[in-house]
Amino acid sequence: MYEYETVLLIILFAASIQYLMDTALVIIRRNPKQVEYRLAFFTTGMLAVMLIFHGIQQLLSVRHTIDVTVYFVYPAAILATCGGFLLHVKAAIMNRLLPKPVWIGISAVPMMYYVTALVIKGESFFASGVEVEAGWKQIVFAEGSSYLSILVGWFSVMNLFISIFAISHSTNRNGRSRGKVLLKANLFYQAFAAVLIAAYFGLPEQYSFPISVIYLAAAVWGASLRIVMKHDFLPIERKYEMLYHLSPAAIVVMDRNMVVKEANPGAVKLFGFDHEKELIDQPLSEFLPKRDYVSVRNEYSRLFSHKDWSNRELAIINRRQETRLVSVDTQMIEDGEQWRILAIIRDVTRQKEEEQAFQFMAHHDALTKLPNRYFFNTALEKALAEILPKQGLIGVLLIDLDRFKLINDTLGHSAGDEALIRVSDRLQQTMSDMHLLARLGGDEFIVLVRYTHEYDEIIRMAEEILATFQNPITLLGQEFFFGGSIGISVYPYDGDSTDVLIKKADIAMYNAKRSGGNQYRLYSDDMMQLVQRNVRMEKHLRRSLERNEWVLHYQPQYDIRSGRLIGAEALIRWQSEELGLVYPGDFVTLAEQIGLINEIGRWVIEEACRQGKQWMDEGWDDFMISVNVSSKQLDEPFFVKNVQSILQSSGLHPSYLCLEITESMVVNKLNAARSMLDELVELGIHIAIDDFGTGYSSLSVLRQLPISIIKIDRAFITDMVRDRDGLSIVKTIVSMGHELNKQIVAEGVETEEQLQHLHRLNCDKAQGYYFHKPLPVADMEALLAQTGELRHRAQK
Repeated sequence: MYEYETVLLIILFAASIQYLMDTALVIIRRNPKQVEYRLAFFTTGMLAVMLIFHGIQQLLSVRHTIDVTVYFVYPAAILATCGGFLLHVKAAIMNRLLPKPVWIGISAVPMMYYVTALVIKGESFFASGVEVEAGWKQIVFAEGSSYLSILVGWFSVMNLFISIFAISHSTNRNGRSRGKVLLKANLFYQAFAAVLIAAYFGLPEQYSFPISVIYLAAAVWGASLRIVMKHDFLPIERKYEMLYHLSPAAIVVMDRNMVVKEANPGAVKLFGFDHEKELIDQPLSEFLPKRDYVSVRNEYSRLFSHKDWSNRELAIINRRQETRLVSVDTQMIEDGEQWRILAIIRDVTRQKEEEQAFQFMAHHDALTKLPNRYFFNTALEKALAEILPKQGLIGVLLIDLDRFKLINDTLGHSAGDEALIRVSDRLQQTMSDMHLLARLGGDEFIVLVRYTHEYDEIIRMAEEILATFQNPITLLGQEFFFGGSIGISVYPYDGDSTDVLIKKADIAMYNAKRSGGNQYRLYSDDMMQLVQRNVRMEKHLRRSLERNEWVLHYQPQYDIRSGRLIGAEALIRWQSEELGLVYPGDFVTLAEQIGLINEIGRWVIEEACRQGKQWMDEGWDDFMISVNVSSKQLDEPFFVKNVQSILQSSGLHPSYLCLEITESMVVNKLNAARSMLDELVELGIHIAIDDFGTGYSSLSVLRQLPISIIKIDRAFITDMVRDRDGLSIVKTIVSMGHELNKQIVAEGVETEEQLQHLHRLNCDKAQGYYFHKPLPVADMEALLAQTGELRHRAQK
């Protein structure tokens, strides 16, 4: 009898082990990346390990049975309990309620209890011996086994409550369905285990069976797990059905004639219908633009030769007459005895619009919407590549707006942006199909004249552009007149590459600007030589200060009434080792461009003050030194402090220093200039306005700024003896200046006749070649010594 029971138990255990192992493999193959499947695989695997070692102990001696049970069977059972608990937590989406480490810690409680008890109390705490029942070896449970059983049972009860939680708290039908399956599986497993336990203790002795049979409940748990995983908690076919209906992409199935046989809601919406039946049996080709009809139909017929579409872009016109851009992927599928085409159609209209907008932004100026530098360069490169030798000319006209900074300074950058938009609109009106207008940036524009046979056409283009600047632009109620400096280079005479032609047009533009602006200049080699000279000059200019190559020359100033020498204007010269003596007109603009003008200007003030103090110490205590100041220096925030520091270190009294400014430097920033000049005047420094009369707002400047000296421009002094109008202008300036308590200095006096006129007009001071040209320090000191001796004799 026992032999048959033993054989039956072996068969049951073997079948259970095989079923659990098969279940574990099915589960992990189904979805190895998903956490639930990996937990289910682990739980089922541990149950299989538990049964395997329980079977192995039947083949060992009694002495080894306890070891196998304690070190393999019980740990496998505990690990299965842990894995099952975590699986329930994950499946019921309870893992969101507490952090992941907390749930893992809870699941590890049985194993921590087991290991701790085993270490402290030993094997006998869990197994007090081995007995053979019905030919089957089994452990005699000890005190620890009872506690462990209670703990494992408690986790089984927790699994029940987790299943109930999933049913009651799930927000979707699928979650509730999963909870119900989990609950049924747990109830079935626990009910089966309870029946076996009741049968073990309740049946008569003749029907008794080994307590180990209870382990077979693990197979029931494996079966329930398989059911849960199959719920997936949805069958795979149902998943595809949901994907088909819920996909935002349009999905259609078509026959060989491109007729729609099936369509999902996304396709119904894309093609402008309200119901699926309206789209069914419609030829999809009817939604194609006429220009694409034939070509797309021919392509479609080749799909049945397994030449699938992948991201094939098409335009369709739906039922609502909306043009949509779509991307189509296809796959040939078998439908019964027929072959169909499954097409997934994505609406990429918005994506394409965004791409087009991005492309536009990459090739156009954001403010004016004109082509940008990259677009222009590409167009010029293409024109140069396409034109044949002697076929024609290509013109490049680079435009830089004159006086544009005036708008930004007076009205702000938003008004400047508006001005650029209006200028670009005006320029665009002068363009034809053979012209391309682009904005390079800032206030620079560039024009491409393609394939012309007439040089004059390029010139006419420049003249038309200049004509657009004749009318003012009104901004915030004020009228502004612009000018344009235009540089022109022409293929093939000035170059045959994009970079060269633009570079030479730029050189010509700067030549036009230096010549006064609002004009065009054709590139010439002389301009390149000038640029090369400036490049060489810049290299030497940057090293000039450390080489101590700067010197000051002084042009004497005389009191017209007494003829006395009363001061001098300090004028900088560059005594270059490589270039020789260089005058300010040749390097000041370059110094401003490369950022050296402030350093040079500070040196001039320092040296002039030092020299002035030296002459004062030699007896010239009423000798005024005049120094020209650049607009860049006035823009320095610490200019006043720097001048004050120089005066203190040199020892020159402020009343013997005169700083000369021009109208153009301050006319656009009167408020800022007035504040700074007031500070200088408070120190005791004199302010002179140089080249008076050549600006636009001379009288306004005189009234608003603390100017004590007016220097009449040399042009008026020259004209004074040529015509009566010139004399009247000088007379008016002198009279007006005296009325305003200003001293008047005449510049550029070159003849006795000019001096006599100035004397009769009661002008205060004069300087010019009639007296002396600007003198080096040694010559100036010789003049001072001679003048001082003469003055000494006169006093005797």
